[in-house]
Amino acid sequence: MKNFFPKSIKNGGFTLVELIVSAGVFAVVTTIAMGGFVSALRTHRNAMALMTANSNTSAAIEQIAREIRTGKSFTASGPNLSFENADGNNVTYDLSGEILVRSENNGPAQKITDENVLVNYLSFRIMNGTLPLVNYPSRIVINIGVVPKDIKTSVKNIDIQTSVSTRNE
Repeated sequence: MKNFFPKSIKNGGFTLVELIVSAGVFAVVTTIAMGGFVSALRTHRNAMALMTANSNTSAAIEQIAREIRTGKSFTASGPNLSFENADGNNVTYDLSGEILVRSENNGPAQKITDENVLVNYLSFRIMNGTLPLVNYPSRIVINIGVVPKDIKTSVKNIDIQTSVSTRNE
């Protein structure tokens, strides 16, 4: 019988077994790469949520600190701080559920932290600066612990603490 194909064309293709093996190797490599990509996206999303929670909490603390510096007549009780601000209004910072709120002259509470941030704890402590022979101004110590909402992360709390010196006492 006569061969219609030259030798170079007859041996130039891939066999079915070679195609199946290469497709299987490609599928395994693609699956591993996609798993790594999905994991990287999840890690990025968690890191962004933690940074957002930290940034939002830092902004809230800075707002509180700015008002404390010019305030007077401080009273603190756990997560509640009340004082008279520079405008003569009675201001209260408190924890309402899992959100930090501010109210003025016993009016309606305004949210200070975003809704995507859960405040686990909040405490205010007044440190009077009266030591023998030294008269430091009062300081307010703020402790707050927050986590991002709706993100599953291994971080249980972002703990932030700051001390604010008053100028008017």
